[in-house]
Parts: sequence; structure tokens; C-alpha cells
Amino acid sequence: MIGRFFLVAASLLIIAASLFAQAAVSSSTNPQESPAPQISPTPPQNEGPAPRIPAIEELDQAFKQSSLGKAADEARLHAQWRELSNRIIHDRDLVEARANAGKAKTDLEKRRRLRAYYTMFYDRMRAQADSQELKKYIDTHKTQHLAVMAQNRVRPSPAPAAAPAVTASPKPIVRPPEPPLPQ
Repeated sequence: MIGRFFLVAASLLIIAASLFAQAAVSSSTNPQESPAPQISPTPPQNEGPAPRIPAIEELDQAFKQSSLGKAADEARLHAQWRELSNRIIHDRDLVEARANAGKAKTDLEKRRRLRAYYTMFYDRMRAQADSQELKKYIDTHKTQHLAVMAQNRVRPSPAPAAAPAVTASPKPIVRPPEPPLPQ
């Protein structure tokens, strides 16, 4: 029991000594002979005018215009395009033009009507677009939609010949087979 008492007393003595040792500061870390820096009331003459600090609105605008990357810009433009499209697509004349294109009897007529519909649709979207970047994005989509209507790989059919005069013995018209389309 006396051994434990000495052990506890020695431990407390060591702890107390280390606490008081922390309070002492050496003179090498706090030199007294260095002069205090003097603050001059006049600014140095060799500097130019002070830089202009932008207003908060200017900073907000600068950060709004900064690009987050190509994918983020594309996603933002697509969201703006989709919002504009949703506002415009239910206009009465656009709905009528789309329905009119669906009622076309021939494929060629349907493509012509769809071309007119897409032109009207994208022109209206472009008129309501806010930024030049969005207008450029709308023009790209318009070009893509109109390119689908082109059907470049389809050859035009020849014009029908004038009806021949009625003869006693009609001869069958033999036409050479058309060459296959290029792949």
C-alpha cells in the first residue's frame, strides 16, 4: 500500500513539473532587440492607382457566364431548349401544321409539310430565345431536323410519257432494269 502511495505521489509530481515547464519561454523565441515595424501613414509613391473592386452584381454575372465544361453547357442548353419547346409546341397554328402533315397522301407531300412545320417551329423558338448561344443551339437542331427530310438516297422517278395514240396491235414496252442503288 505504501508502494502505491509513492507511485501516485511520483506521478502527480511529474505531471505538475511538466505543467510548470510548459509556461517557461526561452528568450531565443521572443527576441526583444528587434525593432517594431513602422507603419507609414502615406502610401508609397511608386504604385499606380488602386485596383477597382467589382460590385457583387458584376461578380455574380461573371460566375454565371463561366463554363462548367462541354457536357454541362450542353445539358444547360438542352434544358433551355426543352423549356422553350414546351412553351411553343401547343400553339394553335403549329398543332394544325403538324396535323396537316400527318394527313398528307404521299410521302413527298408529307416531307414538304413537315419541312414547313419544322421551319415554323424553330423560327418561332429562335424569336423567343434569350441568348445567342441558345439561338445557335436551336439553329443546329433545325438543321438536323430538316436534314432528315432530304432523302438523298432516293432517285426521282421519271416523268410519265405522253399517252400514245391507240393502235391496232399494242406492243409491250420493255424497259431495261434499273441499276441497284449505291450502298
